[in-house]
Amino acid sequence: GTFFTTTALGVSSNNAADTTLIRGVVGTTSLVANTLSEGRTIRLQAVGYYNTAASAPSLRWNVKLGGTTVLTTGSLQTVASVSTGMFDLTGLVTCWTTGGAGMVYAQGGVMMGTGATGGQLWGMVNSGAITLNTTGANVVEITCQWGSGAFQNEVAMTHCVGELLN
Repeated sequence: GTFFTTTALGVSSNNAADTTLIRGVVGTTSLVANTLSEGRTIRLQAVGYYNTAASAPSLRWNVKLGGTTVLTTGSLQTVASVSTGMFDLTGLVTCWTTGGAGMVYAQGGVMMGTGATGGQLWGMVNSGAITLNTTGANVVEITCQWGSGAFQNEVAMTHCVGELLN
């Protein structure tokens, strides 16, 4: 079931630092020790809007568990002068093995609207499993990082849901 939903706007603007977008929540973003068992899957969805400066900046999206990046777009080029473009980030993280050197596999993507009918799909693709300590608490984070700190560059996450499946 759902383990958290956001109740506050998460914003990253005019900032070239990796910034967490998850702010106030109902529930918790912290998965207690041993929550992840073999086959257990986390589903995340985050939606909102973004704006870009006249000079198209780069942007990187990350999903982290316990400080470990499990999904990333890498640094990709946005489209210039986007005003209130939608974004929709989705991701699945499945536990394959447990323990101090447990393994998870994650895949996802971010749809970035660039106008009334256009957009970009940014993959968050992994070709191998990621080592994750499943015996400790793991906090879920969604972050983004602008390539430059222009005041027009802004991401505003309006909704985010974390679900534990099976």
